[in-house]
Amino acid sequence: MIKPNLIIIPGWGGNFQTWSDFITLAERYFEVMCIELPCFGNEPCPDMIWGVDEYANFAIEKIKKIKGKKILLGHSFGGQIATYIVAKNPKLIDKLVLSGAAIFRPKKSLKRTIFYVLAKIGKLIFRLPILNRLEIVMKKILYRFAKSPDYTHTSGRKKEIFQKIIRQDLGYLLPNVKVKTFVVWGEDDSYVPVIQGKRIAKLIPDSSLEIIKGGRHGLHIHNKKYLLNILKKTILT
Repeated sequence: MIKPNLIIIPGWGGNFQTWSDFITLAERYFEVMCIELPCFGNEPCPDMIWGVDEYANFAIEKIKKIKGKKILLGHSFGGQIATYIVAKNPKLIDKLVLSGAAIFRPKKSLKRTIFYVLAKIGKLIFRLPILNRLEIVMKKILYRFAKSPDYTHTSGRKKEIFQKIIRQDLGYLLPNVKVKTFVVWGEDDSYVPVIQGKRIAKLIPDSSLEIIKGGRHGLHIHNKKYLLNILKKTILT
């Protein structure tokens, strides 16, 4: 029996290593490929400041080389890329799976506004010799407030890319996703709330939603067997 291809696009900071345990389980049922994105894993950062479209084009070139049935699994930022790919290239993929997908990127929120105001004030305050030792500690507190650990561990060109992609809202593309789509979400996802998963499932014409009770953002880490069982049930049957 020929196994279908399961193509994984990890979230921000993810790579083959962070998905390795899930991949080991999934290889019994799928031919698994994990696309490592530029800036992560073994892929160097690009020379330019990439957005979702450039990342999508990078992934498309790899997907085109794969023969047979193709299921695309996008997690978090990877779900943002996967949505762009499928909406723009409806014949490239047979089925789509979105897990904790960061599709909706509000241009401005109250929390983000407060965060940037505090950050600007902090830069001025912590220039004082007595207080500059507290700068690192206060930055961690601010980023925790903003629920953005990805930003905390990002610097240089990667930080500029991150600032670009979090402003690219792809909600408008969801009605253009024409392939069968499975939306899988952790009930307790604190990065991308489950309400966003429900919105995604409503806006994609041929989609279904499964919420994992007690699940968090990294289902492939904390709920890997459950996630695999959902894939087997929805895709292999």
